[in-house]
Amino acid sequence: MTLGSIEYLVTGTDYARFYSGITKDKLVFRDMHEEHESISVTVPVGYCKRFETHCKDSCCAFQKSGSNGIPKICRDIIKRPGLLAGALLTVMLMAYYSNVILRIDIDTDDPAVRDKISDVLAEDGVKAGAYLPDIDLVLEERSLKQKIDDAAWIGITRTGSGIAVDIIKTEEADKGITIGMPCHLVACEDGVIEEVELLDGQLLKCIGSGVTKGDIVVSGKMISESSEWTDKGETVTSKTRYVRSLGKVKGTFTRTEEFRQLYDTEIITLTGNHSTLRYLNIFSAEIPLFLKIPDGNFSTAHEEKHYPEINGYMLPFGMTEIELDETDTRSQLLTEDEAFSEAEKLAYNYENNFLKNYEILDRECIKSSDADGVTLTVTYTLYGDLCRESDFFIPRYILPDEENPQEKNVQDSENN
Repeated sequence: MTLGSIEYLVTGTDYARFYSGITKDKLVFRDMHEEHESISVTVPVGYCKRFETHCKDSCCAFQKSGSNGIPKICRDIIKRPGLLAGALLTVMLMAYYSNVILRIDIDTDDPAVRDKISDVLAEDGVKAGAYLPDIDLVLEERSLKQKIDDAAWIGITRTGSGIAVDIIKTEEADKGITIGMPCHLVACEDGVIEEVELLDGQLLKCIGSGVTKGDIVVSGKMISESSEWTDKGETVTSKTRYVRSLGKVKGTFTRTEEFRQLYDTEIITLTGNHSTLRYLNIFSAEIPLFLKIPDGNFSTAHEEKHYPEINGYMLPFGMTEIELDETDTRSQLLTEDEAFSEAEKLAYNYENNFLKNYEILDRECIKSSDADGVTLTVTYTLYGDLCRESDFFIPRYILPDEENPQEKNVQDSENN
């Protein structure tokens, strides 16, 4: 097998003498024939150097007239440098893209969990354009498990030029269905019991009863007694069992909150000026396309990233646009009506953050003002959970499964 051949034109000798000489030197050749006053011969690439040496020793003139195989391909490539550069670039890109992340697949239908995982991966440098051999997938799995509380199990696998994140979400168990220390259900508000759903424990208050904060509504200490009559009188056996009280106690209660707003306050307003920052993203690098960050205080109004895709694979380069709104902080003296309006906003935020688990039955507001500001006093009538769990310790001398029979003799009234 030869890599190719070169065609020569030899002058300065006759056919018989030249044929005899190259045969004697055991040179390999083919297609040897005369053309006018020259001899045409084709020599394999491996014998070209010996052939040229033989021609010089024989005082023959020679020149290359053509080529076949690899020499011809190399000559054509040299004449077309763009083709060579394109081939080399293609090979380099294939070698590089096979070792970088082009796509990240997160197997979950929960957008909140997906966003959390994407943020953690981005913080750890696992994003489009990251070099795969430099990423320890085992350490990244541990990082996700530590930072994502909503996941019971997380696995990362490499899929060609990307990674796949598999996740199993944590299923919340029913509240209170745990084995632990015994506890009471203790009232956390002053109110009236309207609904009881008891799974375990001893109910000490009935529906319609009023409770104050700290009262034990459901006890985790359950005492049962049995009596037996004998000739000596009544024998009472008492047995104590400690449990974790399980259930829900709901009722109606009131809660009063005060919201204070001063007349002299600072507010943040938009000036109406806008600015846009653009970055060129190439792999993990962010190249700013602006000379300097605009002066002033700005807040991010919108951020958008544009990455081109080919057949579903995201390319590791693109553009990021960040729209900014200029803000200004200034002191403002509020009127009484404006101050009460701001206090109402505080009350609204309080209700959305702290009372979302309760049903608001009634809302009474009392307004008051002084020289410095206004006060909005709101009395809420709420319906919801009245109790919370309160653990308690069992005395050391009492074993959980120990029964302590206590006998007491009660004399029959007829014998007195």
